Amino acid sequence: MKIRSIPIATALVLLCAASLSAAQGPQVPLSPVAIPQFVQPLPLLSAKPYGGTINTVAGNGPLTLRMCEFRANTLPANTAIKDYTGTWVWGYLVDPSGDTPCEKLIWQYANFNGVIDTFTGPVIVNQRYGPSTDVRYINELGDATTTQVLAWKYSSDQTLHWADPLTPWPQANLCSMMGGIPLFGEFCAQNYEGPIAAVPHLHGGEVPAEIDGSPDSWFTSDGQYRGHKYYTAKGGPKNGVLYHYPNLQEAAPAWFHDHTLGATRLNVYAGLAGAYLIDDPKMGLPKNFPKLNELIPMVIQDRMFDEQGQLFFQADSAGGTLWATNPEHPYWKPEFIGDTILVNGKAWPYLDVEPRRYTFLFLNGSNARTYEMYLSNPSITPIIRPNGNTMYVVATDGGFLDEPVKLFATQKGVGDKLLIMPGERYMVTIDFSAFAPGTTVTLNNVANAPYPSGDPVDPRFTGRIAQFRVGKCYSGQCGVNDPSFDPSSGKGLRDPRIVRLADPIKGVLAPDVKPAVTRQLTLNEIAVDFPRKVIDPVTGVPMVYPGGPLEILVNNTKWNGNSPRPYGDFTPITVNGVTTNFSEMPTEGNTEVWEIVNLTADAHPIHLHLVQFQILNREGFNTLDYITQYEKSFPSGVYEPDFGPPFDYRAKYNPMSGGKDGGNPDVTPYLDPLTFSPPNPMEAGWKDTIMAPPDTVTRVVVRWAPTDLPVNAMPTLLHFPFDPTGGGMYNYVWHCHIIDHEDNEMMRPDTLSLNPLSPPPYKRQLVQGIHY
Repeated sequence: MKIRSIPIATALVLLCAASLSAAQGPQVPLSPVAIPQFVQPLPLLSAKPYGGTINTVAGNGPLTLRMCEFRANTLPANTAIKDYTGTWVWGYLVDPSGDTPCEKLIWQYANFNGVIDTFTGPVIVNQRYGPSTDVRYINELGDATTTQVLAWKYSSDQTLHWADPLTPWPQANLCSMMGGIPLFGEFCAQNYEGPIAAVPHLHGGEVPAEIDGSPDSWFTSDGQYRGHKYYTAKGGPKNGVLYHYPNLQEAAPAWFHDHTLGATRLNVYAGLAGAYLIDDPKMGLPKNFPKLNELIPMVIQDRMFDEQGQLFFQADSAGGTLWATNPEHPYWKPEFIGDTILVNGKAWPYLDVEPRRYTFLFLNGSNARTYEMYLSNPSITPIIRPNGNTMYVVATDGGFLDEPVKLFATQKGVGDKLLIMPGERYMVTIDFSAFAPGTTVTLNNVANAPYPSGDPVDPRFTGRIAQFRVGKCYSGQCGVNDPSFDPSSGKGLRDPRIVRLADPIKGVLAPDVKPAVTRQLTLNEIAVDFPRKVIDPVTGVPMVYPGGPLEILVNNTKWNGNSPRPYGDFTPITVNGVTTNFSEMPTEGNTEVWEIVNLTADAHPIHLHLVQFQILNREGFNTLDYITQYEKSFPSGVYEPDFGPPFDYRAKYNPMSGGKDGGNPDVTPYLDPLTFSPPNPMEAGWKDTIMAPPDTVTRVVVRWAPTDLPVNAMPTLLHFPFDPTGGGMYNYVWHCHIIDHEDNEMMRPDTLSLNPLSPPPYKRQLVQGIHY
């Protein structure tokens, strides 16, 4: 990682009169050698909540999802653990009656020992244009002091800017605000002890800001504490929310997961994630394309376990082992990289398949790990290419592609592999017809972690994901008798075709697309680049911290944007006593180009809420020369962490901007045109999360309007069916989807202004207070 030195404060005022003893976790990591591979079947979709299945329910109506703590059969029964009785996890459980608390609801899904097969799910299947899906989310996760999910209990970090439920005034975050190294025994050096906060975010959802599940919308399990932007429709539970999802967007594989400020990495790690699929019978897919109930989800996550089979998170309090890189955040690790791969909540599962085509939905639900996946069979060849190729991408984050894309080498480092970063989704058809019955095919991973230049995978463990076992054709529908859509046929997928904002072949804007604004925004890493021997805030013992990232920022700006700036270029908005300074404030209906200038050594998956966008291109630049100019551009003449961009954010007041908003010196003179690259064909659809590689400018074109409106639509029609401004109180966010980064400042709010030519909020299809 590229790191930058900054001055380090050495003391912190005590927050509590009474000193607390440091939490010390009893966990010892379990070696992945102890976990058998390919002995558990992959859980599949099922409307019946029996063992071995992912609960699948219909949307377009009322649903109650309870956030519960329970045991799951995550590891095989023959794992080298004495008396393994399941792994304690969190999950969203569907409550059919709407009034069954977790302690009873668990038994509707569990075996006779009270253990549920998987924590993954549920999967909610929705029809576009149908009624709204009205989800009551209820938080029954209990208290941090009593939770059995030790990875959460021993890893919460109060020095981060986080939900901070027990602060006596709105989210003051005193530990974060005061900074420095917390002293041993004081409040800031402790794990959090109080009711657990949560908030669900519909990732990929085109929904009003009020129900987007923003990081400040959290609520605690006891119903006593809420974030300053908490919102619920009428009838919401005290310890939860009621969100009415409209289902008006194009068909897409969305998902929902926790998004609590400063605790997302822990809540998702514990299991809070499910899928939200939107089907559109009017889209015009081939009649023989697999139905959603035939889809095979593969939610891929890396984890670690302790010697009792419980989730283990790399934090300072875990067994006294030092994982944190710096003492300022004693329980935070820049990237969680696990040693065990789970798919659908199972360690290294297998799937029995016939020699025919199957369509999979790959979702990277890991905290930080990227996957470069390919199929192999050692008895045949390291990379399988029968009949040219077996893997075809048919859909991306935001919906179906125009035509299937065969995986082949078009971008350096991708080759025949499916590259997927945290938060991304790809729907892929795999044809097993070339394999004889009895063949085993392994889904492998070769992505370094952190990606792309981190440590290589261990081919015995993190280099393996799942196994496919090709059996006989019991269905009689294999080979030439396979009636399903053949992605190698040359036929298209969707009708109408994608509305093109970008030409994916040339990597330029599509005809008639005229951006109103171009923003140039940097990715920055603030770090201590030398080891320090200090008193460990957790143990009270002198310890040498290796140094490394303290936090990672977008556009050198923290979440709240409250660092003093001399330009008056950020806009302060105060809601319920909390002030946030905004810089990204697009106008509804406008088209914008965002240039993401990555100044760090790692690739980052950048995610925008509310909208889908299209990749314009990527282009390398001379990083060292640009950083030299960038750092000289600050008022002091040297890099100023958390100052925001060095110049005025507004292009008209920044002669160095090249006409681009963002407040940075223009990167254009430093570009290397020989590295210019249009998007990879598999990325050439609607995306809400995209890889921004290091030493690269990644350009996307985003229109702040629904995806199916034509490019030449009348300006009066370029609006959402709801008020996207949140009435001035609620907003969206954009951030890195490495959730360890997201939890430590790599996220910024954005807020929209209404299209002045479109109907006012009270005349729109969906009105706040009535429809949501």
